Amino acid sequence: MLWGTPYALLLLVGALPLILFLHSLRTKKVTLRTTTLFLWERVLREQPLHTRLGWLLRKNLLLLLQLLIATLLIVALADPSLRYFGTLSGDSAVVIDLSASMKARGPSGTRFENARKELLSAIDGLAVGRRMMVIGAGAQPRLLMPFTVDKARLRALARDLAPTDAPGQVREAILIAYTFLKPGGTDQVVVISDGAFDGAQDFARHTARLRFLRVDGGKDNVGIVGFDMRRQPDRPSQFEIMVHLRNFTSRTVRVPLTLTAADRALVREEVQIDAQGRRILIYPFEGNFAGMLEARLNIEDDLETDNRAYLAVSDTPLVRLHYVGPGNPFLSNLLRFFPRVQLTASRGWEEEPAMPQNQADVVIVDRVPVPQLTQGNFILIDTLAPNLPVRSQGARRNPRIVLPLTRHPLTAGLKLDDLAVQESMNLAVAKSEASGATNQLN
Repeated sequence: MLWGTPYALLLLVGALPLILFLHSLRTKKVTLRTTTLFLWERVLREQPLHTRLGWLLRKNLLLLLQLLIATLLIVALADPSLRYFGTLSGDSAVVIDLSASMKARGPSGTRFENARKELLSAIDGLAVGRRMMVIGAGAQPRLLMPFTVDKARLRALARDLAPTDAPGQVREAILIAYTFLKPGGTDQVVVISDGAFDGAQDFARHTARLRFLRVDGGKDNVGIVGFDMRRQPDRPSQFEIMVHLRNFTSRTVRVPLTLTAADRALVREEVQIDAQGRRILIYPFEGNFAGMLEARLNIEDDLETDNRAYLAVSDTPLVRLHYVGPGNPFLSNLLRFFPRVQLTASRGWEEEPAMPQNQADVVIVDRVPVPQLTQGNFILIDTLAPNLPVRSQGARRNPRIVLPLTRHPLTAGLKLDDLAVQESMNLAVAKSEASGATNQLN
């Protein structure tokens, strides 16, 4: 038995005594004195037990009904449900967590091994003629098995599944699973997870369309949850290395941290982290470096996967970007995450830039007038050059992403499903032919 709101049962502690107290305040019957009681004692002894119980029930029927109704109402508030129904009455869309946290090991095995047992149990409980599908919640939600009644295929899939080393998009996988349910039917989404994902509290309550099977184990864990390297914008030869640590235990810990670059130790220190706390550490680094950075926690806990993190640093030449515009903090913050980018800026095309535009690999022009462009690579933001073979026809509200854009080499690998554009420039091909110089523009 599962309870959606188990704390509602605490109302029984207060409601039932209150009913008994109020019932005791009723007006009592008048007591009369009599000369003898032996006749009444004899009558009571001769009455059978069920007659006396019936008399007690009749005299206290209202009290018993009040206690029963209060108990039923409070139990209904607690939202009871059966964890296993013998066989599932409708089709099932199973979402299984494949994130790295499922590798945590407890006394009964890893969390994922327990999740596999739950999945096999759900397959065995599938009613004849009912279908099941399986969605894997890894770095990207992925349909592992479409709806099928073949239990042998489902069992083979369950045996072959393995967790990944990446975070899992469990919430997104659940929302995808809901789209496969028939409206108004008895189909269910069955989630098998440890609940260590963003938005887990939104799915913790059991409903007629959702069953959340939580797997536990391996709670003693301190891990590296972030590792990055970025260039300081005003000093191209200086970098900052960021290590983000998190303590998942309920006690304060001290852990030894080692940061190495090409087998050379950069940092060795012991870091203290409060219970359920975080530490973000920033280490300066100067000079050019190419190879592998490694951050390592020299500890043994229930999840070894997040005790090490790696970062590949490339020695490719600097990409020289020149920005022309009034300033764009969003673009500036984005470019900080690319360590091999050298950025210069000017407010207008007529200003003498720190880097001549013909020496830049890419020129970004942001909301300022543009003269005729010559050979080079240009990114135009809300502006057009007069010699381009396109012209503006005003603005368009809430444009949609067209399919050819998602297949373009520049956007290959990008996830554009969540992209929302409030306003864009409405472009049309100019009637006049483009000049020969524009054929060399990118």
